[in-house]
Amino acid sequence: MCSRFELNISKLDLLKRYNKKQITKFNPKEELYPGQQILTLTTDFNYMRWGIDVDFIKKSIINSRIEKIYSSKFFKEDFENRRCLVPATAFFEWSKINKDKYRLSVSNQKVFSIAGIYREYKSQETSICHISILTTESKGAISKIHTRMPIILPKQFEQTYLHGENPEEIHEYLIKSFIDLDMENLSDSQLTFL
Repeated sequence: MCSRFELNISKLDLLKRYNKKQITKFNPKEELYPGQQILTLTTDFNYMRWGIDVDFIKKSIINSRIEKIYSSKFFKEDFENRRCLVPATAFFEWSKINKDKYRLSVSNQKVFSIAGIYREYKSQETSICHISILTTESKGAISKIHTRMPIILPKQFEQTYLHGENPEEIHEYLIKSFIDLDMENLSDSQLTFL
């Protein structure tokens, strides 16, 4: 599960990290929530609404399980054709045991990329993209506090994830890939558990 994350970095550092020349309306954020417009990267930086809406579920789908991309087939087309990166400096999880809030980051990386898929909704007047973050079974230190975690992409795999033409090989890689995380216990047990 990933329901909050942070993108708290300077515009210059963000542009350098992704080797881009421009980004519009960027403001660092200490906490981003579902339903908000979040920064994503396809070929260029874009803003997309966090949460894919479907007719048969009342809540937006903010996370999609990588293990079910092909078996449920609900997000198969998105995964095969519309993959994106979600830049982040950390994400947050709450312990199921004591409800403490944890900040999780990748050591030696100011910013990292979370795997996402998106869907475009069009009307006569507008077009808006909605995103869902891909998650996997927790591994390493985070498994002690939560059963799920977002898929964090190794830097050298980002372009393959975005533009690779063999989605089944990408899927297989994501199932096996794992980056260990640094955890900071914020001990905020007054928060409502999500």
